[in-house]
Amino acid sequence: MALVFELSSNLAMFRKGYTTTSMVSYPFITPTAVAGIVSAIVGIENGADVEADCSIFWNELKGTQIAISICRPLKWYSTAVNLIKFKGPSGDMREHIQPKHQFIKDPCYRVFIRGGKLYDQLKKKLEAGECVYTPYLGVAYCLADVKYLGEFPEEEINQLPVEINSIISVAEGMTVDIRKSGSVFREIVPMELDAGRGFIASVPVLYSGNPDSGSIVIKEKGSLEISRVGSDNVAWFSQWK
Repeated sequence: MALVFELSSNLAMFRKGYTTTSMVSYPFITPTAVAGIVSAIVGIENGADVEADCSIFWNELKGTQIAISICRPLKWYSTAVNLIKFKGPSGDMREHIQPKHQFIKDPCYRVFIRGGKLYDQLKKKLEAGECVYTPYLGVAYCLADVKYLGEFPEEEINQLPVEINSIISVAEGMTVDIRKSGSVFREIVPMELDAGRGFIASVPVLYSGNPDSGSIVIKEKGSLEISRVGSDNVAWFSQWK
């Protein structure tokens, strides 16, 4: 069984780690951002009140597996955001800066969850329409709407080729039919952090630039885990460890 819910907002920004003042976003929600949202819905604290670099909710996500679909065509929006320049012991908050931000406009993502010890707690919160902490898409000023779609049985996919509706993590032995897939883009995204926000793993992924115009066609799946959940054929990321 798998839980399915959608996340949407007017804006989103999932900042790439190598950017500083001028913030550049990944083109979709990352697995690490999904981990934070799942923990926020269930109410797992990150421990940042004790140490600023804590993210102890990762200890509760072991064994959880996710898949992510992009539900709307990718649209970018760039602007400057007025922020307070807070530096030094005096704490002078009169000076402001306007760093450039790259946002995703009108995003919507479908998230699939299976396994892990938070599964039952997440199901109860989604069914009740509750979130313990406020979910947002990347930054606190991009509040997210959460829409629960239900719990669906999984059906293993063995017949190939097959159209995949989700983001695909590149796996050994996997081949893609580029001609039938149309526009396919590649990105490397953060996959997992530790309880001290230390980097553990990233993963190369493939995604469609316009989900309305088609899906990615897999000819050989290799070690990729794929299944049918509801009306979607999805590719699963590896389990969080």
